[in-house]
Amino acid sequence: MTKRRLKGSVKKSLFVVSISVIFISLFMITKNLQPSNENDEAYVMNSLLEPIVPVTNVTETLKFTRPYTSDKVRISKYFYEKDATNEEQERSLIYYENTYLQNSGVVYSSDEEFDVVSVFDGTVIDIKHDEILNNIVYVSHNSSLTSIYYGLKDVKVKVNDSITQNTLLGKSDKNKFCTDQNSILFEVNYDGKVLNPESFYKMDVNELN
Repeated sequence: MTKRRLKGSVKKSLFVVSISVIFISLFMITKNLQPSNENDEAYVMNSLLEPIVPVTNVTETLKFTRPYTSDKVRISKYFYEKDATNEEQERSLIYYENTYLQNSGVVYSSDEEFDVVSVFDGTVIDIKHDEILNNIVYVSHNSSLTSIYYGLKDVKVKVNDSITQNTLLGKSDKNKFCTDQNSILFEVNYDGKVLNPESFYKMDVNELN
């Protein structure tokens, strides 16, 4: 068999074609690896340079609201504190049938009828009627915390109702424990003890769970 040799000019052509193919291939690969525009390039660079910030659990501070929404409501009887001054204690006594009683909550009053609302999310666990205190609504917020609303009329909720903060519970009314025309007695019970409502509003809900 006769061996055929490639001519020199053919060899040169094949060499040039091979080099061109390699060059074009490298160019296309490099182009595909680069960002499509300046914004993409800046985004990639910033992503690489930005420090990694660890994710931490952030607990939102939740506060209790007052049991009313009207800005015309005032305190007529304060919570009785054993360590309070004589003057403060005098403002915390309820006079009924020739007897002075230590106030276990705060009496809120107004010259006008006002809405009574829930101070936080919870469940209505009981509703009672008393000749002296009128209608009483009990709202459980957790296993340890209960808010109690004395002296309501036109009660808008029922036992076992799930309610949210600021849900309308009823209206203020005339009561035998207070000389004001429109008033309620608000009480907070935590772990079997009564809390001063005026301090209660400043507390974090999570701390009382």
